[in-house]
Amino acid sequence: MSTMRDEMMEGRRGEPPPHREPPDRKPPKPEPEEKIREGSFPESNVVNSNIGGRLNGVAAQVMKFVPQLKMIKARHVLAVMGFLGMFNVYTLRTNLNIAIVAMVNQTYGRDVGGNVTDICPDRGYKSDSSTLEGTFDWSYKQYTLALGCYFYGYIFSNIPGAWLARTIGFKKVLGVSMFFSTIITFLTPLAVNNSFGFFVFMRVVLGFLQGVSFPAMQGAWGVWAPPLERSFLVSVHVAGASFGNVVTAPLAGYIAKDYGWEYVFYITGVIALLWTIIWFLVIHDSPEEHPRISEEERHYIISTIKMEKKKATQKRITPWCEMLKSPPLFAILCGHFASNWGNYTLLTLLPTYMTHILKFDIKSSGLLTALPFVLQLIVAVGGGKLTDKILESGKLSVIQMRKLNTTIGLLVPAISIVIAGYVGCNWQVAMAFFTISVALNALTIPGCKANTLDIAPRYAGILYGISNTFANIPGFLAPQVVGIFLDYKDGSISQWQLSFWVVAIVYMVGAIVYLLFGSGEEQSWAKGRIVENSGGGDSISK
Repeated sequence: MSTMRDEMMEGRRGEPPPHREPPDRKPPKPEPEEKIREGSFPESNVVNSNIGGRLNGVAAQVMKFVPQLKMIKARHVLAVMGFLGMFNVYTLRTNLNIAIVAMVNQTYGRDVGGNVTDICPDRGYKSDSSTLEGTFDWSYKQYTLALGCYFYGYIFSNIPGAWLARTIGFKKVLGVSMFFSTIITFLTPLAVNNSFGFFVFMRVVLGFLQGVSFPAMQGAWGVWAPPLERSFLVSVHVAGASFGNVVTAPLAGYIAKDYGWEYVFYITGVIALLWTIIWFLVIHDSPEEHPRISEEERHYIISTIKMEKKKATQKRITPWCEMLKSPPLFAILCGHFASNWGNYTLLTLLPTYMTHILKFDIKSSGLLTALPFVLQLIVAVGGGKLTDKILESGKLSVIQMRKLNTTIGLLVPAISIVIAGYVGCNWQVAMAFFTISVALNALTIPGCKANTLDIAPRYAGILYGISNTFANIPGFLAPQVVGIFLDYKDGSISQWQLSFWVVAIVYMVGAIVYLLFGSGEEQSWAKGRIVENSGGGDSISK
C-alpha cells in the first residue's frame, strides 16, 4: 500500500523519476498545424558541414563577442536584407530619373514664346548650374528612351528569374544579379560619354539583371517563411521598393547639385555593392544550410513548412489555355497595366516637369518628387488594412471591395493628373493634385492587383507573374508616348497637358474594363485538372 500510495503521489505531482530526462527534453505531442508555435520542437542533431569559410568565420566571431545578436531570428535577418535589397533595386532603377535632369544640356522651357501662362517664374532653375551646363544634347525622344529602356530588359527576366532561383538558389541569383548591376551602374558615366546607343544597351542589361529580384525573394519565402508569418515577411521586403522611391529622388538631387551627376551613379552603386557583400555574408538558401541559425528556429521553420506541404496530396495540370482566355484575368491585366502606366509616367517624368516647367532647382525638384510617394506608401498600407476590416465586417463582398478600390485608384488619379496640368504655374496646387494622383493609385494594390488570389488561389503566383510582366510594359512605353507630345526646344505646359490626358484615358479604360469583367469568384478552371491522387482523396479541395 505504501508503494502504491507513493506512486500515486508521484503521478499527481507530475515529477519524473530521478533517472529520467527533464521534461523539456521530452519530444512534444503532435499538434494541429495551426497550433504549432516556435519552441515546440526539441533540438536536433543537424550537422552543419558547410560552416567553414572566411565569411562564416567572421560572422561566427561577431556572434561570439556580441551574444545579443543570437536573439535575432535568421528569417528576420532575411526580411531586413530583402527590404534593403529591394531598396537598392529601386535606387539603381530610379537614380537616372533625377540625374538625367543634370546630364542633358537643353533650352527646354527657357526660350518658350507665345502665351505667357506657358512660362513659369524661376524658382532656382536658371541659377542652377547643374541643369544649365548639362553635357549631352539629346532630343526629347532620346530623353524619354533613356528613361524607359530599362524595362525592355526587365519584362523578360521575371519568369526565368523565378525558375533560376528555384534551381540554383535565391541567394546566388539575387546576389550575383545585384553585383553585376552595381558594375553596370559604376560604368554608366563611361557608357553615356561613349555613345547614346551604348548607354541604352547598358540600361537594358541592367533591367534584365534586376528583373529577377522580386521573383527570387518571393521564392525565398517558400523555404523560409512559416505559414503563420508569410504575409508579414513578404510585406517587409516589398516595402523596400517604396522606400527606394522615397529616398532616391532627394538623395540624387543633392548629389547631382553638389558633386555632379556622375556621382549619383557612383554613390548608389557603392551602397548596392556594400549590400551585396553583406548579403553573401549572412544569407543562406535554406534553414538546413544556415550555419548560425538556432536549432529551435531551424526546427520551427522546417517542421511547419513540411506539415503544410503534406496537405498537397493531389497533382494538377496547370490550365494555361483556360487561364489565358479568362475574362477576369483580362480585367486584372487591364487594371494593373493602367495603374502602372500612370505610376511610371510620374515616377520617371515628374522630376523633369518640376525642373523644366515649374522651374525648381534640382535639389528642390528631387525633394518635391519624393513627397507623393511618401503618401503613396501610407495609402498602400492603410488601404490594405481598411480593406481587410471592411471585408471582415461583411458590409461589402470581395468583388465589390476590389472594384471600389480599383475605381478610386484609377478614376480619381485620372481626374487629378489632368487638373494638375491646367493649374499653370501654381506649383502648390499642382503638387497637391500630383500627390493625390500618385497616392490614391496605391488603392489598386488591395484592388485589382490582389484579385488573383480571389479568382485562382492555387495559381495566384503564376497569374501575378503574367500580370506583372504585362503591367511593366508601361515602364518603357509610357515615357516614349510622352516623348511624342513634347517638343524638346519648345516645351510648354500645354504639351504636358496632352501627355496627362493620355494617362487619364488609360486610367479610365483600365477602370471600365475591370468594372465590366472583374470577378471575385474562384474560376471553374482554377482547380486545375487532377491527374494523380497520391493518397489524400478528395479531402483537399482548395
